[in-house]
Amino acid sequence: MLDVGLLALRSAGFLLALTFGFQKIGWYLSAFHSDKAFSSAGLAPLIAHVGFPAPALLAVWITFNESIGALLIGCGLFTRLAAVSAALGMAGALYTSLRLGEDWLRAALYLIVFIALSLTGAGKLSIDQALQTRKSNRRARKTSLSTS
Repeated sequence: MLDVGLLALRSAGFLLALTFGFQKIGWYLSAFHSDKAFSSAGLAPLIAHVGFPAPALLAVWITFNESIGALLIGCGLFTRLAAVSAALGMAGALYTSLRLGEDWLRAALYLIVFIALSLTGAGKLSIDQALQTRKSNRRARKTSLSTS
């Protein structure tokens, strides 16, 4: 049952990608096609306003976290790494929301989910587990062949 629960938590990754991640990719694609500077597109102006360093770089990182990273979490591939990165991004989103007096609950909930997944990993119902099992089986075969 634990693994089903982790799968349910990982579904937050799919939800994040579908609701926010791909929207942010669209912002940057529009900026790219209009020859608009990345520093004035998407989240970069907001990040600069809040006072974080390297706003264009952080905006691209956040976009990666909320799109590709979120999909990786949902699929259970590189889950811990992607969840740590997403949790850091959500900590920044929570700080920004609180500082600007905006709704902070969504960022807090995603932060909790991603911290939990960074601590637990993806569980048995994941690509991470399938790769680990495959690697263990190969290692066991090599060991049995070398000892026989």
